[in-house]
Order: sequence, then C-alpha cells, then structure tokens
Amino acid sequence: MGKTTLARVVYKMISNQFEACSFISNVREVYEKYGIVKLQQTLLNDLLILRDIKVKDADDGVSMIKNRLCNKNILLVLDDINELDQLNKLVAKHDWLGPGSRVIITTRDVHLLMSYKVHDIYEVEGLSNEEALHLFNSKAFHEEHPLEDYLELCQAFVNYANGLPLAIEVLGSFLYNRRTFEWKSELDRLKEFPKRKILNVLQLSFDELQEIEKEIFLHIAFFSNYINQETIIAILDHLELYPKIGLRVLIDKSLIKLQDDQL
Repeated sequence: MGKTTLARVVYKMISNQFEACSFISNVREVYEKYGIVKLQQTLLNDLLILRDIKVKDADDGVSMIKNRLCNKNILLVLDDINELDQLNKLVAKHDWLGPGSRVIITTRDVHLLMSYKVHDIYEVEGLSNEEALHLFNSKAFHEEHPLEDYLELCQAFVNYANGLPLAIEVLGSFLYNRRTFEWKSELDRLKEFPKRKILNVLQLSFDELQEIEKEIFLHIAFFSNYINQETIIAILDHLELYPKIGLRVLIDKSLIKLQDDQL
C-alpha cells in the first residue's frame, strides 16, 4: 500500500525540525537475519551521529538507548515492524526519548500498534481511480496522458490493480513501449499467472500466520468471500477452526476486511 514510501515523504518533510533523525528500513528482515542488536546499533549510530558504537547484547542496547537519548529531540522511523519485541528493545517507553520527539511506525499488524499504545493510527488506503491512472501512465508511457488507443486498456489494468501502488508500478513498467495487442495478451495472462513480484510482497503477511489462521484465510479466499460474517463463523466453527479469534487476527493484519458485516 506504499506505507514505506509515505513514511519517507513525511520523514523528509519534517526531519529538519529535530536534533537528530533515523530511518530504519526493513526492521522485520534485519531482525530475522541479524537480530535486535544490529538494529539497536543502527539506531544509536544514527541518532548520536557516531560510528561503530558497540552494543554487547540486547539489554546493553536498551540501557544505551534509554540513557543516551532521553534528552534528545529526535525523529525516528521504524519501518516494517512485525513483533512487539522489536519495539520493546528499540523504544519501549515514550520517556526513553527527549521532549518533542516523534516515532513513526509502519506495520502490517494494527493490533501490534494497539498493544504498544501508539497515540494515532493511520490506515493507508488504496489509490483513487484518478491517482492510480496518473501513476500507471507515468510508468507505462512516462507521461501523464496515454494515447487514445490505450485508454480502455489503461483502465482495465488499473481496475485489476485495485488501488495497490506496487501492482500499478510493476504492471505499468512492464507494459512500457509495448503494442496494444501485447497489452491485451498480458491482461489475459494475468488471470492465470499474476506477477510474481507482487505476489512475493503480499505473501509475506500470509507466511507469518499460524497454520490454523492460514486455513481460515484459504477457506474465505476460495469459498466464502463476500459472505456475511455470521455464516462464515458457523461454517468455520463446524470445521473446528476457532474463527472468532482467527478472523480478528486476519482483520488486524489487513488480510481481510469487514464491511457491512461482509468479509
């Protein structure tokens, strides 16, 4: 949905208002590969404007963050948080940082933000049709307005992308400098073979689910999409999948939406 892109824009807009700033990208990925100490070192190096700070272990990192940053007015962006432990070891309490400091968190899990008791939660919406067309044209034609022969095809691809910026960028870039018959062929092919680059990003959220939550998601995706919540709960209850908590988890992770009592 462009969470990281939005966070970077805000970061650039307001960073000059703070004593020190840090934008820590891909927290989830770095945490899985290198552990929390690597992230603590990056945070301290950026905000203390030093290099090669050595953090012995996670507890040492927590102590250094609390003691060295409590008087600093800082801006910190933590991008792609997926576990509460990451927040607890990087900036667990608001008084770890100096007055006027701001922390921006991007995540796929709204419940994580609630558990952390953030002040404000902003849910990123998909692009409007007009915004989506503008982005698509900039990638597919490198200009704002397409040729007349391509108008209907542009709208068809934008409809397929359904407001998702990543999908619009991937498709638009792929179609650049191709003929209309090739565009039509790609539109037909997408029905059977979605773009792997888009699927890989979307699959991250699915892979982090417990097995029982994956099963609930697949039941909804294949059989029960757009059915009312009460009916789905009855079906999944019969299958002993504990749907009341399972559905809540899927909603919190933005994998399904509840609208007018339909999933």
